[in-house]
Amino acid sequence: MILAAGLGTRMRPLTLLKAKPALPVMNRPLLHWTLELLARSGVTEVMINTHYLPATVKEAVGDGRKFGLRATYSHEPKILGTGGGPRKVRSFFGDEPFILVNGDMVFDFDLRDLVRRHEKAQARATLALRPNPDPRRYSAVRTRKDGRVTSLAGLPRKTRGMASLFTGIHVLDPALLDRLPRGESDTVRDLYAHLVDEGEIVLGVRVRGKWFDIGSPPLYLASQRALLAAGFGDAKGGVLIHSDAEVHRTARVTRSVIGAGSVIGARARVTGSILWDGVTVGDGARVADSILATGTAATEGEKMTGMVVTTGKRGRQDAVKVSG
Repeated sequence: MILAAGLGTRMRPLTLLKAKPALPVMNRPLLHWTLELLARSGVTEVMINTHYLPATVKEAVGDGRKFGLRATYSHEPKILGTGGGPRKVRSFFGDEPFILVNGDMVFDFDLRDLVRRHEKAQARATLALRPNPDPRRYSAVRTRKDGRVTSLAGLPRKTRGMASLFTGIHVLDPALLDRLPRGESDTVRDLYAHLVDEGEIVLGVRVRGKWFDIGSPPLYLASQRALLAAGFGDAKGGVLIHSDAEVHRTARVTRSVIGAGSVIGARARVTGSILWDGVTVGDGARVADSILATGTAATEGEKMTGMVVTTGKRGRQDAVKVSG
């Protein structure tokens, strides 16, 4: 199951246009990367929950056949949380362990290995963990040497042990969902903390591979620049330019993603930026460290640095600082 129901408030103003899991990342809706990885890992059926701008999620994914799996949807008029969302569709999961994934990340972990580790340990739930780069932003999951989780964000009590970041990717026994009430709930607070307190096996597995939190405009920008540098997808030479984009021979594009139908004019410079589909950068314009949404433009000779540019009401172009 992919959790795609969030409001995406930290990603505004971009999420005024699309739900966060449908935002373009490396010239494709973010969900595409997750669905392709799930399919490569042997997943054949995926449930996706929706709430905010659900049509943008469904438009991005469809029935899932182009990814080699079947996608179905669970709409939540009220957001039910990481526990309540899966609880609502309990019958979908049957009796076998299932993978639960946050819909606002790019990652390439070995999911087959994660499931194998879960089954070998006979765990009730297994969490994919990484080193915690910023304990102030990401609450710590603490584990023993054998990987058993002893606390999550200080619950059920503060403990010592290796501190890691929970990536938002987990494998769990669907029978656990029966412990949750119908309605809103949280897997960490209302499920895993209680399991740990009861002595059940909640396993933490340190995973290898890329993991990027696409949670806010600065992270959205930084994550894609890191993916470009790593040659992710079709990126070459630190850039990704859609085959339908037009870049003038005297223009220069570095560390940037250029979407379909975008036009970069003569002597223009685009550096460290993400341009969605149909963006125009006029002759001699300078765009740096910015995000330009579909249909927006940097006019001839304009200098734009550190901005998020979207099309607002009545086609008016709005711009705010990336850090905002």
